[in-house]
Amino acid sequence: MGEVIGLIRVMPGEVLEDSQLEKMIEDIKAVIKPPAKVGNIQIKPVAFGLKGLNVTVLVPDDAGGLDPIADEILKVKNVDSAEVTDVGRAL
Repeated sequence: MGEVIGLIRVMPGEVLEDSQLEKMIEDIKAVIKPPAKVGNIQIKPVAFGLKGLNVTVLVPDDAGGLDPIADEILKVKNVDSAEVTDVGRAL
């Protein structure tokens, strides 16, 4: 059984304060359940004060992919979109 590593781009619906962004990160970590694992979450400036998140997730091949995880992230407060932008095999 191999593992897949993926990048999910998460965007809030509005400009958030740093404390709101940190709360959103903690909430995202909470909705990603085993066997999936959160690798790294990076804050990326987009434009005009808007910041997005790049969420790296590691999942087993047979866990159903990354789309169900993106769907769960969409349920987090202040999340407007969660899109799988990159997928590859973990070595």
